[in-house]
Amino acid sequence: MKITIIGLGLIGGSIAIDLRKNKFATELIGVDASEEHAEQALKIGLVDRIENLENGVKNTDIVIIAIPVDKEVNILPQVLDLINQSTTVTDMSSTKRVIIESVKNHARRKNFVPAHPMSGTENSGPTAALEDLFKNKIIYYKGKKTIR
Repeated sequence: MKITIIGLGLIGGSIAIDLRKNKFATELIGVDASEEHAEQALKIGLVDRIENLENGVKNTDIVIIAIPVDKEVNILPQVLDLINQSTTVTDMSSTKRVIIESVKNHARRKNFVPAHPMSGTENSGPTAALEDLFKNKIIYYKGKKTIR
């Protein structure tokens, strides 16, 4: 499965580690606004390659958005514009109302599955990524609480 992660810090990087560890992803593509973070993520093996937003989400199976809410409200509609009909998009943002409102009338809204992992640390950046960060943690998905 080809997976793109937008935001390669603690959350996005930790997801990448576990996707690779569990052999869920056949290819991990990274997108990050920080060139320094992108280079670090590539160097430490979080992702296989770095792309810009447009090339990063093109022809991918899953897009995971792991950036701050104020940035996601602008990026999410762009991502939905760029993906194909079979791509699933999810996010890791802490609040949902403004994010869902930003795409509620989007033609590809059905491709977006909002989620919120209840996990993290005080650290940031690709080198803060941790294996098993989400193991046995609660996640909110479509308003329902589950433990993963």
